[in-house]
Amino acid sequence: MRDDFPKSVVETLAKRVGNRCSNPGCHKRTSGPHTEGDKALNVGVAAHITAASPGGPRYDPSLSPDERRAIGNGIWLCQSCAKLVDNDQARYTKGVLARWKQDAEEEALREVESPSGPVPGPGQPSIRFAVDDWNVWRERGNLPGDVVVVHSGWKRGSVRYSCTILLRNDGQWDEQLHRLRIEFRHGDNVLLSDEYAFNDEETTLPPKRWMSIEVCHGLHDNCIFEQADGVWFTAETVGDRVKYEWRLATVQGQVDQLPEA
Repeated sequence: MRDDFPKSVVETLAKRVGNRCSNPGCHKRTSGPHTEGDKALNVGVAAHITAASPGGPRYDPSLSPDERRAIGNGIWLCQSCAKLVDNDQARYTKGVLARWKQDAEEEALREVESPSGPVPGPGQPSIRFAVDDWNVWRERGNLPGDVVVVHSGWKRGSVRYSCTILLRNDGQWDEQLHRLRIEFRHGDNVLLSDEYAFNDEETTLPPKRWMSIEVCHGLHDNCIFEQADGVWFTAETVGDRVKYEWRLATVQGQVDQLPEA
């Protein structure tokens, strides 16, 4: 038996994001005029963050039926994105969808409060940062798919890492970034600045949208990883060469992904 949302929850989910898809890579309108003058089209869906019934995507058995039907377990998506997130639940996790929902609601509120849209204040960066799915594993001595967090006692073998870097441009125009780097640091000392983790020489961030950069690379010197206490992502803006830097993870006997900045 499915724990479907009541009509009031469906309507509120749509209104809280201004009837737009909450996927930051889509953000399309989900309602518009019908050819008949007294009707409207709707291509939006009140999707469950954790499934409405056992066996569904991201199903959470610890939730009660009332919790599954509650607005906190819902996200407003277009029909295409609703199908997308259910077809690849490993990529579109509960945490990813919760952040989409929060960001979409915050953006809708800013647009309501300021018709011209959000503008970063003086001294505030126009680019926001988050990171998903930070993983580290040793290439030799473990099976290729084994994720290793505790690294003390590693004697040999190169270290591989992967993550998804998320950037959002809150400005009014495109931001162009280049000189993308993954840096392993101990304090302020840069042990390794790795440019080879990125293929593109230049990355364009459209305004008011999130963009994801998939990173999967490795270190051939395990000593660098053992000496590091932090992993950073850095980039420069094209033209004025303003440098941005965000910490991806801490390294203190284990790797801890940082919360969204």
